[in-house]
Amino acid sequence: MPRIPKASFDERRKHVIDAAMICFSRKGFRQTTMQNVATEAGITPGAIYTYFKSKEDIIELAAQERRQSRIARFETASLSGGAVATLEQILKNFYQELERKNPTSESRIRPQIWADALSNDRIKDILKSSWSDIILRNAEVIQRGQEAGEINPTLSNEAVALSILCFIDGLVLHSLVDPESTNIQQCGEVFRQLLSGQFNTSQNSESVGESPQN
Repeated sequence: MPRIPKASFDERRKHVIDAAMICFSRKGFRQTTMQNVATEAGITPGAIYTYFKSKEDIIELAAQERRQSRIARFETASLSGGAVATLEQILKNFYQELERKNPTSESRIRPQIWADALSNDRIKDILKSSWSDIILRNAEVIQRGQEAGEINPTLSNEAVALSILCFIDGLVLHSLVDPESTNIQQCGEVFRQLLSGQFNTSQNSESVGESPQN
């Protein structure tokens, strides 16, 4: 088990979060106790409450840290070019993370949080706040694409952002439950073609088959 480092308070809290992620991955969020987390972190059951009062507190701080990481990735992705290129880079980063199959990754733990949110109002609020942040940032990218003529301006930018989030979350769930039947790269290519307008070829086919007008 990892030992608590002799470091600053914030670093020790981060160590406890990492230990909690291992426990959540191994036993599930609901079945994990604070004592389990303390044992994994190498501290006494009483000492853990110096850093966190509950599992929900751990999840909330982990979500805040994840938000900072997500902001950095958005800024990097925005260097890719226009709005569509930015969204494609964001999705590409997600596919790479999902394919690593890290047993303690956020992607693996996320569905457990979804399930608990159905009966835990605190977790539900944390999850909704995280979703709102993702949707807001994606919606800003989409709006820029609409203003630049890349994306259909009649669509709600928030609805497009929510649809992208739903695709991501659905792919996470399928890849965890049925990894043998879930080809992440192929699904990513389908969504890339949807974003770039290459999915529907019927209009092009009709144009090719049309006879020139006299």
